[in-house]
Amino acid sequence: MGMTFLSQKKIENNEFEQIMREHKRWLQDKSTGKRADFRDIDLSEKDLSGIDLSYADLQGSNLMDAKLIGANLSYANLTQAFLHGADLSKAIIDGASFTNANLARAKLDECTGENARFTFSCLWDCDFKNVVLPKAVFFEAEVCDCDFTGSNLEEAYFVHADLDNSVFEDTNLKNADFDHARRAYWSNFRNADMTGASVENVNLDLNKLEGVKGLYIPLYCPEEGSFTAWKKCREGKVVKLLIPEHAERKGNSIYSLRASEAEVLEIYDKDGNSVDEAVSIVDAEFKYLKGTTVYPKEVNPKFYGDTTGIYFVLSRAETEIYKEKEERAEKGDDVDEE
Repeated sequence: MGMTFLSQKKIENNEFEQIMREHKRWLQDKSTGKRADFRDIDLSEKDLSGIDLSYADLQGSNLMDAKLIGANLSYANLTQAFLHGADLSKAIIDGASFTNANLARAKLDECTGENARFTFSCLWDCDFKNVVLPKAVFFEAEVCDCDFTGSNLEEAYFVHADLDNSVFEDTNLKNADFDHARRAYWSNFRNADMTGASVENVNLDLNKLEGVKGLYIPLYCPEEGSFTAWKKCREGKVVKLLIPEHAERKGNSIYSLRASEAEVLEIYDKDGNSVDEAVSIVDAEFKYLKGTTVYPKEVNPKFYGDTTGIYFVLSRAETEIYKEKEERAEKGDDVDEE
């Protein structure tokens, strides 16, 4: 999400101050003054602390390392703005749009406001400690290495976001939506209030849910009884499995379903013909033989997460998502499924 600013316009202090005077008049009476327009303007390293930039147009602006401490950014348009290293501590961001913005290493501690939008934004290594941002939208955002400790994110929307290595300790996440969030396994939710939160198709580390309140994690597969399942193997082969009634099963996403054992019912080659043997995509020594029961090997969760178990999917069609992994395995590249 890098951006370049070679053609951006620099702005002199007197011009900036004139724009802000007109903006202040416009905020008081829309029939006078003029809304601040800083589109594609270079404001990098500028001290804008405490300034009222509500409703200002800052699309594509360069605010790298700028100071916006306590600034009012309510309903400001910061779409595609570059805020790398900016300090927005205690800023008011009601309804502000940071869509497609780059906020890597920005500080947003103690920010407040409802409905702030961070859709598709880059939020690598951001500080969000003690923010009050109910209903904030992080759809498809890169929320990596962020710290939300002690925050209020009630009804926040993290659908399809990348949550790699972020911290949500002691955070209010009531009714938040994390459906289909990626790499959430590496995030820390200890002591968070997740009452009513939705985590459909999200892989979570139970060890990082210690003290979490109110969270219900549904299994992605049937919780009781036996059922058929499928998996992709090398050379395009597909294995039809039976997960027996007594087998332990786990996983609340399509990418994390595993069982303590499985019976091999059928094996088909890439042309649909019945065959007797298939080899795991990941482990060339792990074989599936028709009519046998297979049991998983032990793996170290430190490197691959909770991957102990026979991996499976619930339909034959879903095995097609592993074409790329099969190609990588045949080349000798590392892959992270059993």
